[in-house]
Amino acid sequence: MRTLITLVILFVCTTNTIAQTQVEDQEKDKKILRKLAVEKAIELQKELNLTIRASQILQKTIFDYSMKANKVLQSKLSAREKSKSLSNIIYFQNEELKKVLTVDQFYQYLNLQNVSVAGF
Repeated sequence: MRTLITLVILFVCTTNTIAQTQVEDQEKDKKILRKLAVEKAIELQKELNLTIRASQILQKTIFDYSMKANKVLQSKLSAREKSKSLSNIIYFQNEELKKVLTVDQFYQYLNLQNVSVAGF
């Protein structure tokens, strides 16, 4: 009986430690993604000649969709399912950006993205 109690206590402690580590990792990811969203918004503000308000909206949009993409990447989905999900995320992010950017700015944004992907 003592062994069973010890094992249960050990299991609970281990589970709590794992859960705490996962939460800490999620918070780290969130901070990193927020920082990257800020940097990308500043870059786009310069490249697309955006207003401060448009840049702030882009920053939030980029962060929100980056969080969604990160969740997909961390999931146990197959590579094909991840690819499909990420494509959907990019599509919906672009739809959000269309609401903020002018037509010219949006096409310039798309060109910048193609250069970034091609250069990667």
